[in-house]
Amino acid sequence: MYNFFVKKKYFRTFAKMKKIISLTILLLACSFLCDEILAQTLSEGAQKNERRADSLYRRYEFSRAADIYSQMAKTADGQDKNRLELKSIACQNGESMLQYVSSPTIVTRKILDKKDFYLYYPKISSVGHFIHAPQGLASTSDTLYLPDDKNTLYYSTKNNYGIWDIFISRKQEDGTWSAPEALGSNINSKGNEIFPFVSPDGKRLFFSSNGHYGAGGYDLYVSQWDEEKQEWGQAQNMGFPYSSPSDDLFFYVTPDGKYAAFSSTRSLDDPTSRLYSPSRILCFVVDYEDDPVKHAASPEEAWELSRLRTGTVLTQQQRDSLSNAEVAKALEGVERRSGLAEMDSSARKTTEDYTAATQKYRKLKTQMEKLLASQTAYRALYSQLNERLIAEQDEQEASLKRDSLQSISQRISQSENAMFAVGQQLRDTEREIREIEEVFMSTGVVVPSGSAFKSSEQLKAEAETGVAQEEEENISSLLSTRSKVIAEEDFKIERIRPEVDLTFKVQKKGTLVDLEDFPEGLIYQIRFLSSTKQLTEASFKGLTPVFERLSNGRYTYSAGAFAKYSDAYRQLSRVKKAGFSNASIVAYENKEAIPLEVARKKEAQTAQAQKNQNKNQKGKSSSYNVVITTPEPGLDSQLMKAIKATGKDIAKVSQDKSFRFICGPFSSEKEANALADKLRAESDKKITVEAVN
Repeated sequence: MYNFFVKKKYFRTFAKMKKIISLTILLLACSFLCDEILAQTLSEGAQKNERRADSLYRRYEFSRAADIYSQMAKTADGQDKNRLELKSIACQNGESMLQYVSSPTIVTRKILDKKDFYLYYPKISSVGHFIHAPQGLASTSDTLYLPDDKNTLYYSTKNNYGIWDIFISRKQEDGTWSAPEALGSNINSKGNEIFPFVSPDGKRLFFSSNGHYGAGGYDLYVSQWDEEKQEWGQAQNMGFPYSSPSDDLFFYVTPDGKYAAFSSTRSLDDPTSRLYSPSRILCFVVDYEDDPVKHAASPEEAWELSRLRTGTVLTQQQRDSLSNAEVAKALEGVERRSGLAEMDSSARKTTEDYTAATQKYRKLKTQMEKLLASQTAYRALYSQLNERLIAEQDEQEASLKRDSLQSISQRISQSENAMFAVGQQLRDTEREIREIEEVFMSTGVVVPSGSAFKSSEQLKAEAETGVAQEEEENISSLLSTRSKVIAEEDFKIERIRPEVDLTFKVQKKGTLVDLEDFPEGLIYQIRFLSSTKQLTEASFKGLTPVFERLSNGRYTYSAGAFAKYSDAYRQLSRVKKAGFSNASIVAYENKEAIPLEVARKKEAQTAQAQKNQNKNQKGKSSSYNVVITTPEPGLDSQLMKAIKATGKDIAKVSQDKSFRFICGPFSSEKEANALADKLRAESDKKITVEAVN
């Protein structure tokens, strides 16, 4: 899907940073439509070919689909050509993304209505509540999520060009929220960015975008917080199966950091499918991983993983559960012979620790293998993309590839750090296992599996679903509870006044300007109206700008804001010709009315003072240097530190038996003297200020 927003109805998202940034989500009840309607200008045969390519594209057969799109683009023109080229580029990106695919553990999934699916996200109401969004941030039809410890808001709205960007707003000391500021180019692209969400630990910003590197539609992205630079890093595509050829939206992590939820139109946005449902969306809940292990995948495997169905891919947890069930049965006789069932509480605790340690060791081993595989895949992908970059002729494509190389380089670095951490955990776990085994060897006790302490019902449930039975009730309700939306009055947005053009004009319609925008200093105006009733802009006959004042029960209206009396006098005739024959010039100083005669006298005095100053400046040097004269060829560290702090250049000149160190230039004598005084306080050397002719 390439045109995600068709009915111009959006939702916005705020997010949480722990301690600093609060979990806040601004969402708008939305309606999504897919854009699978092919251009009517294409022939019936061409439309059939495009549908065939679309089908391959949805099945992750990117290479085959790209060939069809590219061939069709050669003979197409106009919008058809542009659309086909974009699809071809998306396929090329998708082919590259097959090199780093993850395998999340699916917990549950559910089909929801698009208009309010976000209200069903798990545990989203546990630390806050939904409200109707206040004026100043969004329209009244939007929904805002407010946590209990809100400090910083992230949300998406249109910029000046009509494109959706992510903005930030901070809560101020007086309780108001600051005017929104757009995040930088690492996050906002030329496309739309929606659904920002900050992870509970405050280190990752998740969002959806159709403007960054991706496989088409809206993909899911993550940005790491750079503590040193105090900014969000370059956005990285989360890869398959989180992203997909369809629209993937709103990646969310539960407050406890245990689960992640996201929604997608996959399987529901294909008009040729029996599952086609443009008004609904699939919501997935998976086990959350900070840095999921990636691996290369075939189109078939990537498509199968994208379905995120329980049981389609056997997880290590499921394998452990199945093997535990078999081991438990085999150990029943061993337990009886060894008297394990009658072990004291201390021995039983040691046995449980051993079982947990061995399971942890297997898990870490598998994780290390995946990290090694992903490391190899990352390096191979980096090499391939680097070769493509060298041969790339198109600058835009080259820029995308450079971004990808940077992203992969970061992944390689992260993978290396993860391997080091996992390696350390492996060594610690091995040491723990050896210590426990030594205890059992000394006592002659047979070590059972941890499954020996589980009931047959628990083992059966884990073998079938991959999750513990005690969690089943909780998981079944993860997408079943709907959050409420309530009214919230106590929410104020800081009002940022836009810059106002105070240039005097007579146009078709007059403009009334807020009195807060009236400038400081000595200002002249043309007063043209006075009334006991408040007037509208239609009464100004095109005069702009107009300021309204209320005094002693009367409204007075004055036009313009002139720094000189002569400027106001030249425009007075225009005001009178507009129909205000009684118009007159008035004066203000620092927004307070003063007599016109006083204002003109002050203006004349200021002009004369400026004239005298300019006259005195004639013949004076335009710049100055600070000169240090010393018989020594160098300066001590204290003097050098003070000079460097000014940011000025320093030069050394040999003169007879002494040396001159020249620092400057300074634009004013006062500035040069300030440094000279500071240096004299530090040293007894000869320090002077010299004018530059």
